[in-house]
Amino acid sequence: MEALLEPIWSHTDYRKWLRSWLETQRLARPSVVSSRWMALRLSIDPSLLSKILAAERHIATSHVEPICELTGLEGDEAEYFRILVQYGKAKGHKEAQSCFRRMAQLRKVSPIPLEGIQSAYWQNWENVAIRELMSCGDVKDDPEAIGRRLRPSLSARRIRQSLLTLSELGLATLDERGIWRRTEPFLRDGPDVDPAVLRHFHKESLLLAAEAIESIPKELRDLSSLTLAIPENGYPQVAELLKEFRARILATISSMEKPDRVYQLGLHLIPRALPHSDKPHA
Repeated sequence: MEALLEPIWSHTDYRKWLRSWLETQRLARPSVVSSRWMALRLSIDPSLLSKILAAERHIATSHVEPICELTGLEGDEAEYFRILVQYGKAKGHKEAQSCFRRMAQLRKVSPIPLEGIQSAYWQNWENVAIRELMSCGDVKDDPEAIGRRLRPSLSARRIRQSLLTLSELGLATLDERGIWRRTEPFLRDGPDVDPAVLRHFHKESLLLAAEAIESIPKELRDLSSLTLAIPENGYPQVAELLKEFRARILATISSMEKPDRVYQLGLHLIPRALPHSDKPHA
């Protein structure tokens, strides 16, 4: 049975791609290939490699090039893998954002394009924030001024790129007075949006929220959380309540007049402890 390896462009987790590569090699050469074989070829302790493949540890920088050689990655594919490793080990949203932008650039010139026209919209948090800002009075075509209004603030170069993206996607337009207008009141992800892009957007949103604890005055933010013990059938019930709450928020916002600021509301229901039978996927 011939094994087919997913292109590296379709991944945002280098360890998941390594697992996929190893599995295809096992299927092709079952009598030769194993995780121990891979560890020996890379001069890595087998137990450490097992933890890396299980997403419990990261590879050392010194092992990146040997992995590229072993897996046959060259040129842009090898560069994409290097950035994947940096992305996986990123310590903050700025570093993660920089890596993701470089990954997106490589993917756009690869044979595997980003799926869905809206994928580019979700690649950067500022696209969403700037588009929403367009409902807060007149937003003039002044990238520096727009950048100063954002939290965290951004350079004029980043703002220009975001405005270009919004314009090209038909999500915003510059009128004859030099004022930016959004084209639709609400927008949500569709079925063709690349899931990897959405995962990055949600991860970046969480990192920005964490940064706001220190950078935004307490009187301008509201952060809270609940830790709950629920039965197995409790999750879908609470998730449905969150869905209803989001709908109520949107309905309430739509009736408000003269908005002058942009806020991000995050609702998260994630496990902190699970039964032994429920093993979260890497």
